[in-house]
Amino acid sequence: MILSQDEAICLILDSSENSKVTSLTKLNKLLARLNLHLIPTEFEFSLNKFGSYCQELKLLEENDKFAIEKYKIDDRVHQKYILKDKGLQLAKDAEENKLKKIMNDNEISSLKNEILELSKLGASEISDNEHRRLFIDTSEKFLLIQRVNSTYVDLIDLYAEIDSVGETTLTDIKFKALIEYCYYLCKYFKEKRFKNLSDDYDYNAYMFDYYLLFALEKQVIPFLKGNIRSEERDEKITFRYYNYIIDSVKDKHPFSLENPDLKELVIA
Repeated sequence: MILSQDEAICLILDSSENSKVTSLTKLNKLLARLNLHLIPTEFEFSLNKFGSYCQELKLLEENDKFAIEKYKIDDRVHQKYILKDKGLQLAKDAEENKLKKIMNDNEISSLKNEILELSKLGASEISDNEHRRLFIDTSEKFLLIQRVNSTYVDLIDLYAEIDSVGETTLTDIKFKALIEYCYYLCKYFKEKRFKNLSDDYDYNAYMFDYYLLFALEKQVIPFLKGNIRSEERDEKITFRYYNYIIDSVKDKHPFSLENPDLKELVIA
């Protein structure tokens, strides 16, 4: 499951205040928020000192699903994005046919409320919130390293129990694969990706590094710990995490099953 660009935009607009977003920068930040909920989209995000951004959004044009209107503030031209009727229907269809396959009703409601509240903020405030959660700021590199180390220790413990996970159902197989993949992914973070951090922003960073590490610590590991000894594992959550961390990465991150040089990144 992956949201198309139009589906992602329409879902954001539908959840935003008055079904509109008042700037391209804010739209950028709200779309990036989907990654923190492990919802994959066709957008690819990079990193700068203001947080995540997607270069493709600059090429966005009005269509039959959302309007783009220009307006002036202090002689500066801005753009706002407004949901149309077809976009509203697309958002509803995407929620019914895609989101409900990986999220329960409470999670979807929580996501919508979060987007609504964020849409009332300025883009810089949303960026500040993102920085605090992901430890992007150069002044917080030590916290980033602590996150990597503690996450890796948790995954060592989980990986030691991997043989206890059966392979009776597809859910079990994906659950077991998720443990193995996350273990080697975090080992890559610890031994290669975040081993020698500079004191400046890494402008060539894969934004997925930060999203994936955040997801491991805050969502995936607690789920794996709580279910590793369970006889019946939550199928929807297992598929959601597997879908985001393994399936949706593809060419967005070097630690991808589709990377022909992946073996060089896997540390024994």
